Amino acid sequence: MDAKHNIADYLEYVGAAVPARGYGWRKIKCPFHADSHASAGVNFDENRFKCHACGVGGDVYDLIMYKEGGNYREAVKFAEAISPTGDTGIRQAHSSGSGLSRGSRANSSGSQSFSFRRSERGSSRS
Repeated sequence: MDAKHNIADYLEYVGAAVPARGYGWRKIKCPFHADSHASAGVNFDENRFKCHACGVGGDVYDLIMYKEGGNYREAVKFAEAISPTGDTGIRQAHSSGSGLSRGSRANSSGSQSFSFRRSERGSSRS
């Protein structure tokens, strides 16, 4: 994969009111906690997000791993499912379910792996 998926697509997917695109950091209400004021910022040029209240931040894959669970590879697959080319917008119907399972199973190397599962779209990690 040459380019990262668009962070705005995932922020819209989790219900954030994404600000108009522009240069530099834009204020946004954090979709990862009950935010009454815009305590976070999104930078479309760098494809980064940072909340100064709860500390969540990173690129689109970091946000997916935080909110949905799973590892980096699964986050890339999840991003592909909601935005196939990384810049065309979110599909109306997310066909593979929404979320990565928090249940895990041991693979041959003994490490844990995750699989896709259906969950309520509004649920969040605590």
